[in-house]
Amino acid sequence: MGLIMGVDLCDDYSQVSWFDKKIMDAVQAGTSEKEESCLIPSVVCRRKKTDDWLIGEDAYLLALDGEGTMVDKPVKLLEKKGTATIRRVKYTASDIMRIFLEKLINLAKARSGETEIESLVITLQDTLPEVLDAMIGITDSLGIAREAVHIINHCEAYMFYVLSQKKEIWANNTCLFDLNANDLFYYEFSVMRGRKPQLVQVSGMPLEEGFSLEVLDTESGEKTADTILTTCAGRLLDKKIITTVFLTGKGFERTDWAPEFLRTVCQKRRVFYGQNLFAKGAAFLAYDATLPQTSFPYVCVCEGRIPSTISMRVLYEGRERQLVVLSAGTNWYEAKSTVDLILESEDYLEFYVTPAAGTTQKRYVVDLSEFPARPVRTTRVQAVFAFTDDRRMTVRVIDKGFGEFFPASGKMVKQDFII
Repeated sequence: MGLIMGVDLCDDYSQVSWFDKKIMDAVQAGTSEKEESCLIPSVVCRRKKTDDWLIGEDAYLLALDGEGTMVDKPVKLLEKKGTATIRRVKYTASDIMRIFLEKLINLAKARSGETEIESLVITLQDTLPEVLDAMIGITDSLGIAREAVHIINHCEAYMFYVLSQKKEIWANNTCLFDLNANDLFYYEFSVMRGRKPQLVQVSGMPLEEGFSLEVLDTESGEKTADTILTTCAGRLLDKKIITTVFLTGKGFERTDWAPEFLRTVCQKRRVFYGQNLFAKGAAFLAYDATLPQTSFPYVCVCEGRIPSTISMRVLYEGRERQLVVLSAGTNWYEAKSTVDLILESEDYLEFYVTPAAGTTQKRYVVDLSEFPARPVRTTRVQAVFAFTDDRRMTVRVIDKGFGEFFPASGKMVKQDFII
């Protein structure tokens, strides 16, 4: 037993949710008990007098009073591998993010009463490999077990948030508009019927029509923003069967400025808006990770998850069988599989790729002609499959020899494939 939580890390505002097993729901955690405090500005500030650190609005106020030095946009700092110098001390981007994340985790600990983390899911707008590696290093430094940590993008967080709602909400397609400080993102959730297991897909994209929320400070700016969103909604929802619309982001903290947009999206649709969708989706997935069997028995395909199943045809117990190496819908960062094989007489290794939404297999081959020539069935190899993003797979094949008679050569073949 321990804390089960989701954290949404963004450069403008971050949010925290923890999963309460008593009510079987994700609960928001802010810097105070007030609902409006759940949007936490993504800033840290070091106090001059005592050298302690504050985050969020408290950090802003401390910096405005001239009592501390503030650092903002921690995710972008991590992407750029930047540094921040405070009172002649240089802090790496990982140092800043570790301070910020630890403070966020402490908020959830204080609200939930838990002291140890059982499961943590962090969601980011994008899951760049260098940021993922840095985040894993940060959670390690905080003493959180590696197997307890999962990192996903907003597409995935939206997917698991929707799947955690009543099925009547997502029986047909749903969509999401995310309006944050400077950007507008659109996501679409769809279910492919007639398949077992059921296939769920989410697509997401930034919209060029994004605008700074400062335009909402004037009446004319509100009208312009309303027109922009109405045009977007008309284009994106036209001739689509979408019965549920979600709105999130700082821009939708109030909606009185967008009457035409709301009128457009509400036509024969249910509309929900709130500020903690991604963090809650992460918390639902964090809870699911603690279960012996998943409560999401679907093939989930979106950016951040591999789109195809990787398999091999092998001979096992005298029968030819299809061995699934990696399944479609696996988070690419966690997609890794190791297979030990004995070759017949081939100087190659072959595997097959089957798209989640199709049945046509494509054959791929790894050339092993560099390995020593040996008699039939006397070459044992280890094949390691892993991904460097959701489309690029790396296969490493290592010669393991065959006992004392045919010692391992130590040779390894590495090849990349675009799936």
